[in-house]
Amino acid sequence: MKLFAALATLLLSVPTMAYEAGTFIVRGSVATVSPDVSSSSLSLGGAELPGTAADVDDASALGLTGTYMLSDHFGVEVVAASPFSHGLEVSGLGDTISLGETSQLPPTVLLQWYPMQPSTSVQPYLGLGVNYTVFFDEEVSGAANRLFGTLGATGNADLSLENSFGLAAEAGVDMAFGADRRWLLNLAVLWVDLDTEAKVSVPGLGNVTADVDVDPLVTMVGLGYRF
Repeated sequence: MKLFAALATLLLSVPTMAYEAGTFIVRGSVATVSPDVSSSSLSLGGAELPGTAADVDDASALGLTGTYMLSDHFGVEVVAASPFSHGLEVSGLGDTISLGETSQLPPTVLLQWYPMQPSTSVQPYLGLGVNYTVFFDEEVSGAANRLFGTLGATGNADLSLENSFGLAAEAGVDMAFGADRRWLLNLAVLWVDLDTEAKVSVPGLGNVTADVDVDPLVTMVGLGYRF
């Protein structure tokens, strides 16, 4: 009995890492971007192509976040990731056609609210902030270039997407574990207001353009650690 009492006293004496001012939290996760796409009709040389639309495929990458607690209930989070690579498609020209692919990075800054007591083992949170998405390494697929060739293109097409600046909102939960409660199992979702213009410059034909609201939901599942 004395041994059990000593063990209980030892466990109860282990400090619980709290969400208090000055705490720094890092989280790593598998992040999956699931676009909720709304696209205008494609336009070729200023002429609309009725019934056409662009689409963006899902993509996964390593998500990284860092939070600094300003107080017991508010923190500032910076969201980063390894590049996401998305396939791009066009519908309305017969069969759905692979347009190509692009990579993107979505740096995001959020003000977070942690409503529970600082020492709780299960801590939900909400965040609101801004996102800047940078597109790069855009490529037109061989299938798209062959289609443009049948329409009179004189060379391979070039694809570009405008970078996007918009609002971001977040909801998540940390579940502490380990002897000192420093480790966290983290689940989070992030919504981003992401709008871009896709432009394909086709030699001999002109520009094919579309306004695309991507508005993705990003799901993150991973581990965190509190310092």
